[in-house]
Amino acid sequence: MRVENYDPSMCHAVAASDPDASGETPPAVEVRAADDGLFVPPLNFAMVDYGVFRSGFPECSNFPFLQTLGLRSIICLCLEPYPEQNVEFLSSNRIQLFQFGMEGSKEPFVNIPADMIREALKIVLDEKNHPLLIHCKRGSTVQVVWWDV
Repeated sequence: MRVENYDPSMCHAVAASDPDASGETPPAVEVRAADDGLFVPPLNFAMVDYGVFRSGFPECSNFPFLQTLGLRSIICLCLEPYPEQNVEFLSSNRIQLFQFGMEGSKEPFVNIPADMIREALKIVLDEKNHPLLIHCKRGSTVQVVWWDV
C-alpha cells in the first residue's frame, strides 16, 4: 500500500485521554504512510488471534501501519515510562494503554507474578478492548509470556 505526504511532525507530546470517557465514536483519522509510501509494521509483528496482535516496541515509523488496525488498546510489557511520541499517538487515536512492567527475557521459564498475568488476561479476554496490540521491546517477551499461559 502506498500513501503520499506522510508528515513525521505527528510525533510530539500531548496528554493521553480515556477512549471511552466521552462515549462518542472517534473521528476518522487520516492514515499516512512512511516517507517511502509504505506501511511499516513494528518489529516481530504478528496476529495472535482475531483482534489480538503482538510485536516489538512501536516506533513513529510504525504509527501509520498501526492506524490501519483500528486499535482500541495496547498492552505494554516494558518497565520504562512510555515515550511521549507514543503517548501522543495513543491519545490522538483514542487508544487505551495498559502497562505491565516486567523484565525482558527470552528464557521459557521466567517467574512472572500470577496476579500480573491474570490482570493482563482480563484485558485480553475483554472484547471491548479489541483490537489490541501486546508489545514488549523486541517482541520476544510477548512470545514467552503468552506461550506460558
